[in-house]
Amino acid sequence: MSDAANPPPGADLTQADQDWFAAHHWDAAAIPPANADNADDYRRREAALNAAIAHLSVTERGESREGRLAAALGARLADLRDPEDD
Repeated sequence: MSDAANPPPGADLTQADQDWFAAHHWDAAAIPPANADNADDYRRREAALNAAIAHLSVTERGESREGRLAAALGARLADLRDPEDD
């Protein structure tokens, strides 16, 4: 898919979203915990990434940078909903 310096092709990300991912080096492991103030941003970013890779197989999604980022965002949102499950 796309390289680490560029946004994923087809992802409907705002410039602010692209800047946010770039600040985290487009690295799923670097995604910080979600909180009440940024949860909507996380949901929007997750949806945009998932839409960009919807045409891929499940395996390809999991192997893609976009899939890993979307999974990390979803995991941070799940942590926010269920903090005692950390």
